[in-house]
Amino acid sequence: MKKNRKRQTAVFMSLALAVSALAGCGGKAEEAQTESVQQSAAVQDGTEAASADSAQVTAFADIEFPDSMPANPTLAEADWYGYDDMSKKYEIEIFTYHYGKTPPAQDPIEAWLEEKYNVDITLTTCAQSDMETVLSTRFSSGDVPDLVTLPVLPTAVSGKNFGFTLAEQGLLLDAKEIYPYLPQTCKFVTKTILDYSTMPDGTIPFFTKYSIQDSDIWAYAIRQDWLDTFGMDMPETKEELIAYAKACTFEDPDGNGIQDTWFMTGAGGGTTFGMLSNFINFFGNPTAHAENGTLVSPMFDGTTKAYLEFLNELYELGVFAPDWYTIDWETAKSYTMNDKIGMVHYPSNSLYEEYVNAHNRDYSIIHSWAFLDKAPIENAKYAASGNPGLLFAIPKASVQEDPGKLKRICHIMDAMCYGGEAYFQTVQGGGLDVYPDYKDDYRQYNEDGTNICYVAPTHPGFTEYGTDNLDLAAWQNFGYTLKWQQYYSTNEEEKDYFELINEGVKKMAGYERWNNDALLINISGDIAPNLTEYENAQQYKFVTGQRSFDEWEAFQKEWLDKGGREKMAATAESLGCTLPDEMK
Repeated sequence: MKKNRKRQTAVFMSLALAVSALAGCGGKAEEAQTESVQQSAAVQDGTEAASADSAQVTAFADIEFPDSMPANPTLAEADWYGYDDMSKKYEIEIFTYHYGKTPPAQDPIEAWLEEKYNVDITLTTCAQSDMETVLSTRFSSGDVPDLVTLPVLPTAVSGKNFGFTLAEQGLLLDAKEIYPYLPQTCKFVTKTILDYSTMPDGTIPFFTKYSIQDSDIWAYAIRQDWLDTFGMDMPETKEELIAYAKACTFEDPDGNGIQDTWFMTGAGGGTTFGMLSNFINFFGNPTAHAENGTLVSPMFDGTTKAYLEFLNELYELGVFAPDWYTIDWETAKSYTMNDKIGMVHYPSNSLYEEYVNAHNRDYSIIHSWAFLDKAPIENAKYAASGNPGLLFAIPKASVQEDPGKLKRICHIMDAMCYGGEAYFQTVQGGGLDVYPDYKDDYRQYNEDGTNICYVAPTHPGFTEYGTDNLDLAAWQNFGYTLKWQQYYSTNEEEKDYFELINEGVKKMAGYERWNNDALLINISGDIAPNLTEYENAQQYKFVTGQRSFDEWEAFQKEWLDKGGREKMAATAESLGCTLPDEMK
């Protein structure tokens, strides 16, 4: 019988089983030999309408996982889910976290999913900080949900380590038996994410999709109106970028006759280079990684040195604002909003929104800024993206006696994925199918793979189910992302403004990026805890000329002696590769 109320979990008892977080290696797992999912989850019920074979489910070994996140995702196809016998009804408990508001007992999204997919659903939620305790208690008692969101706190790898621990105890279904039923989700699971998810014995204890907000929403924007004033095109080489930097500083782009404009500021608050830090991506891979079985580090392959030499050249030219290093992010906005700076590193929406607000919503000035078409250094790439976001697991006990239940869970999860038929109905408080009498939202997939998800102030999430559209927000943990979302307004005056924001978002989605190698590194934070502080201080000295680049080799040795040697050794062990002599 279905439970007739929401289940909100609280921390109420000491744990019988404490599931400890691992500090273990996150290196690339050995390739595992797997069988077809049709064999491992064979259908026992001869009356089932559609078998895995007839639905042409792709075996895990034959799935072509992508190298990178798609710039233009395609939509799911209805005939992919013939594996699921929709005539059979299931009871499914789903566990995730809420956003400070417990989903209502009469949940419209839950009701829509139940009718659409012939299920009785219990959505169980708790605070993010309680997830590990709650799940430990549930697994200890044997009363486990059918689908769980793994913990997100206290650190970014908490969910991974928790999942590995549960899998070592044999409590989770291997995702090699799950991914074949998630054809839409698989479009977003990169090879690197798959390596990140794989244990040393080849087990994959959870599946994933993408981040709600990934790192690829930031990029460099330039003053297009200043380029026009200088008679310059958008820079595509280092020389062209330096020429623009000098023009910003010395050719009076605002025409006030005063030398009070500059190329850039840092805004790192006296501890980092801030916006300037992202230039390192243009000179090489900024993350330690394995190549041909050997560890490669930006500290030793020329990447960090070339980047610092570039910043030093800009510093010596005098094109940074006077307080470029000490100024903090919020204070530095005064340069940007008062037209005193020629390049920034910003998200598209934030830049245009803050700039227009600073100019009393004057939309005529929006074309002052434009995001770069490409990296302005030859053969350069942008920062890595493709983070896995939330991690989901299916307990073995929930499905081992009923493969049909596994298929239904996967069917629903894939439908809530970006590009799926239930995506718009389960994000941002629920879509128009959820509320048949409500018509004010505008939600659609675009032909280029982007989407519009406009939520009107009259949405029931603001008027009927709470006042801030957070009461139903737990549902969007299973699919929502800003990665391909375009901005939209019903105000005609704002149409060009939002088109410019969307142009910036689209450019960022198309940038060539480094592989997300950092996902594969899992080392203890106790190793060389003071190394970053030392490294930042010395890099500042190189940029400002207090140290000569003739001392670079001496600096490398100092860096190793300060803890870099232990860090590199741990990184090589984590990646399962050889540590070169220069790093020993």
